[in-house]
Amino acid sequence: MTLAEYFKKFLKFVDNKLQIADHLGGFDENLQSEILTEVVKLAKEKNISTIETAYVFPPKFNDKYGVKFCYNEDLVTGRGWQEMITYNIHPEQDFKNFICSFNGSPHVSRRLLTSALNKFGYFNKDYCSKNFKHDGSKVDGHINDNVENTSFYNKFFDLTDEFNQQIYSFGHVRFDHANNVCTLENKLTESFLHIVSETMATNYYPNITEKFLYSIVTRGLFLAYAQPGWHAHIEKVYGFKLYANLFDYRFDSITNPVKRVVELMTMISKFSKLTPAEWHDLYQLEADTINYNYNHYFSRDYLKCIKEYEKSFDNNDR
Repeated sequence: MTLAEYFKKFLKFVDNKLQIADHLGGFDENLQSEILTEVVKLAKEKNISTIETAYVFPPKFNDKYGVKFCYNEDLVTGRGWQEMITYNIHPEQDFKNFICSFNGSPHVSRRLLTSALNKFGYFNKDYCSKNFKHDGSKVDGHINDNVENTSFYNKFFDLTDEFNQQIYSFGHVRFDHANNVCTLENKLTESFLHIVSETMATNYYPNITEKFLYSIVTRGLFLAYAQPGWHAHIEKVYGFKLYANLFDYRFDSITNPVKRVVELMTMISKFSKLTPAEWHDLYQLEADTINYNYNHYFSRDYLKCIKEYEKSFDNNDR
């Protein structure tokens, strides 16, 4: 998509504010975004001082660009944050499967994630989707683009065409979250862990979409393959709690996307050989946090947390 096409689709002016939806093409290692740079340039040309986005930015972005950024959840493509609120009755947890993961459009990170899941033996086609196909050589290329020691890291991904050229789907309809969650509810509640496949996890600034809410509204455990700092971001900024009794979140700080997904797979491997009864016991250790996150979403208290974050930064954020 060209810059002009992106602007035409996602940019609009409302009440002397400029609104830009979706992920802005993501951010590179230096937290640069070509799209955001052009949006700021346009805002200044039109003497607009406030830009609303689907991101929650720290004050260094305000300082860097000389404008005020504000979060607007309506700008997260697909309206999942609003639609999930209608889903408030879910099946009871009945663990029969280790991992579920739902992978829609073929971002590089989803090619990496699905290939890693299958290599580790975690991609159960009855519980994991891959709504795209590609040659296994593409995964090899993505690994080569991100690490030098490819002969080591290739061992942790399925590079075969036998897997990568297959589509595994549950009738996914993009952005139709109200119906999709009903389709996936049993896969979620029968799985010990949901690996959230976040949009463009190979980028470098947290992009918080609705995908983890599938676990929140079904009272499930989740971890995300997402941008570095994603889990810390939903805790500090959005006010959701992490499942710290169970999971080691050190993988969240690894900036390299290949190394991060391998570390994620390695960290969760200790749970893979447990029995369903043992998964249930571990799940109970996080019951308070699970219910807190459920109520935090349905009360919409996360919006209060975001507003407080935007209003009251400490000097360490600058």
